[in-house]
Parts: sequence; structure tokens; C-alpha cells
Amino acid sequence: MRVGFGNDIHRLEEGRKLFVGGILLPHIKGAVAHSDGDVLIHALIDAILGALSKGDIGTFFPPEDKKYKDIDSKLLLGEILKITNPEFVNIDAVITLEGFKLLPYKNQIRESIAELCKIDVDRVSVKAKTNEGLDALGKGEAIKAEVILLLNN
Repeated sequence: MRVGFGNDIHRLEEGRKLFVGGILLPHIKGAVAHSDGDVLIHALIDAILGALSKGDIGTFFPPEDKKYKDIDSKLLLGEILKITNPEFVNIDAVITLEGFKLLPYKNQIRESIAELCKIDVDRVSVKAKTNEGLDALGKGEAIKAEVILLLNN
């Protein structure tokens, strides 16, 4: 059994798209990032790589490489899944976002992650939090995701 932890944070800006767990959310702000800025998928990738001592997302997809500009993070996850072939026991995620209710989208996000990872949805937990008005997260200037997972590799 191997445990992995990953986190990611991105600034938010009006006029950009917001992807979380492969789902496009109807938010007026989106992530500022080299790729599509999907913090949940990025944190998941780091958790997988961490559990298997394989580095981090930048090891495989350097931000200075132009071929990853605006890339769909689901494609990045697909590549990592091929390389690592993880056997998931469970995935537990926390998304911190102020000023936008994630509750109506939590099951859709869970289903998306389960489908991408080819596991049952009951092995994926997604929790939504705010930062109670504190710092850039609390002011709605950023989005953060944290993921912990257990692998049977």
C-alpha cells in the first residue's frame, strides 16, 4: 500500500474558464495557468506520482514547454495513468473556492474523476470548502485543491 498527497493552487481571473475535475464550471472567473488550470486533476497527478516516488507534474509536463500550453488536464492525467498504472484504493479531495457553490457539481466531479481513473465512484470523495474570507483564497482570488490517495501498488 502506498499513500500519495498532492495539492495545487491557481490565481483566478475574469474571462478565463474554470475546470475542476475535468468539469467546466459556470464561474465568471477561471484559473490562470499554462494548461487549462484544473487544480483537482493537477493535485491528483501529484498525489499519484508522490505515492510512487516518481516526482511531480512538472517533471513530466514542464510549464516552459509550449506543447502543454492550454492543454486539457484530462490528457495529462491519461498519460500519467499509462505510465504509472496505479491501482487505486481510494481518492479523497478537498477543493477550496470562495464565492461559488461547488455543492451542485460535487457528484459530477466525483463521477468524472472515477471515470478518468477507471474506478467506482464510491472510491472518490470530493469535499468543498471556503477559506472564510482569509487570504487570496478567501477573497476569491484563487482556487486550491488537495488530494490524498491510497494505492495498492
